[in-house]
Amino acid sequence: MASTDAFALKNSDLNAFLFADVGMESNGSNLTILSILARLGQDPWAEGARWTKLPKVDAIACLARSIGKMPLSPEALANTTAIASRLIVLLPLQSRTPVRGVGAAITPSVMPGWMPTAVLCVVVLISLALSITSAPVSLSGAAPQMAQTIDDTAAIGQR
Repeated sequence: MASTDAFALKNSDLNAFLFADVGMESNGSNLTILSILARLGQDPWAEGARWTKLPKVDAIACLARSIGKMPLSPEALANTTAIASRLIVLLPLQSRTPVRGVGAAITPSVMPGWMPTAVLCVVVLISLALSITSAPVSLSGAAPQMAQTIDDTAAIGQR
């Protein structure tokens, strides 16, 4: 599944189109292009981007077919082409770079130039801290002197 960005919606050129009011459903709620495409199981941003690339007549026909599949009033269903013609003008102009879905609205993350240097400094500091806190190593080659152990059993037997 493609990753999404919670802030991608505010960057999309398709918002005016996708959130446009298509009409009133038979149950009284407003219907948007976004809700139509979602109900049809299509990615609204991908479809909007695809329609942006189509000739205007073809985009109107596609949108009119999608609107015709919704539970609208009979007079709205009779005017699906007129509704689609009214709404298709909200698509971004073809001369602009069309959005290819939510992923295209997400700007790629660019690592700042100072980040690799900062990571290297942190690694060096951690290595230095670990080497300072570790036990010192004898440079003379002699084995470090071990602590003497007391034999408690011998002391008990001598009493």
